[in-house]
Amino acid sequence: MIVEPEPTPRRGPLLQKGTLSRALLMFGLLALGVLFIAWVWPDRRPESEVERYLRRGQTAGAEAMRRELLRLSPPGSDSGPAIQHLIALGFACAAPASGAGEWHCTHRRPDRGRRLAVLEARIRLEGGMAAGITVQFREEPLP
Repeated sequence: MIVEPEPTPRRGPLLQKGTLSRALLMFGLLALGVLFIAWVWPDRRPESEVERYLRRGQTAGAEAMRRELLRLSPPGSDSGPAIQHLIALGFACAAPASGAGEWHCTHRRPDRGRRLAVLEARIRLEGGMAAGITVQFREEPLP
């Protein structure tokens, strides 16, 4: 009995002619569609209170924040509400060593280009009560 080997299957291209070019064309169209939607779609992120202050500019934004902090903790009253408000905004606050001194609160945020927006608030204390508030905005280059 003679056994013949099975014929090997014909090795040809795995894809039909033109399949790869059609796939690349569809991928390109899909990518363009996604880019167009990302460009047109509105940004629905809520604007933070710090961004509203920064949008006003360095002088007007600092004055608006100072007025808000004075409303929360007027001179001669407890400084707690103003400090709590600053912490809620994302500020890092350092307490004074005693009842006299000042709270120093700082917030840093990347700004346009390679800039860093630095917001500083200082709440001066006398006898444990708020005596004065200063706010300063400035820009620094990113390190």
